[in-house]
Amino acid sequence: MASVASVTRPRGVRLIAWAWILTGVVNGVSALGGLFTAGLLQGLSAQVSPASSTAATLPLFLVHHAAWFAALQIALAVLAVLAGIDFLRLRAWARSVLEALSWLSLAYLVSGAVYWWRFWDAFTASGSFAGMAVDLAPYRTPGLILVAVLVAALAVPLGLMIRTLRARAVREAVAGAASGAYRPGGVSSQREE
Repeated sequence: MASVASVTRPRGVRLIAWAWILTGVVNGVSALGGLFTAGLLQGLSAQVSPASSTAATLPLFLVHHAAWFAALQIALAVLAVLAGIDFLRLRAWARSVLEALSWLSLAYLVSGAVYWWRFWDAFTASGSFAGMAVDLAPYRTPGLILVAVLVAALAVPLGLMIRTLRARAVREAVAGAASGAYRPGGVSSQREE
């Protein structure tokens, strides 16, 4: 009886798949919350004067387009969940989608950090909060350190995911699954006669 060489699932596959499944679920719930609050936020943003500072430009843009961003977030969440499920099955499209989502997440994280850095720097230099004179300078450095720590805490796992998704072992396992060499649980592809 001829045996088919089996391909083992690399260790990081299950972890990455479940991380993206859970991330997709959390983002889907977050997007639904965003949809429910979009009207409220748009009403509140109408009260902001047009002469507001540059730091408020991005949040106002996001508020005015909250429904579209929520729809995009739901679509990406569904994609993340489906890709995570199929990555457990070692499907090639899922590996590619999860790698792309990981890169997009990393870019989003870095751009959000740059925005926060600029906002926090301007906010703490302003010397006022809600129209009252307040010395915010002592909070400048801790706020900037906090964003650096948060970025590192999220960027390192994303970097490890990207590295694992691009790894030779994962690519070979996905290719082996496509050719039928991978059988979960040691199931043989040949029937005993």
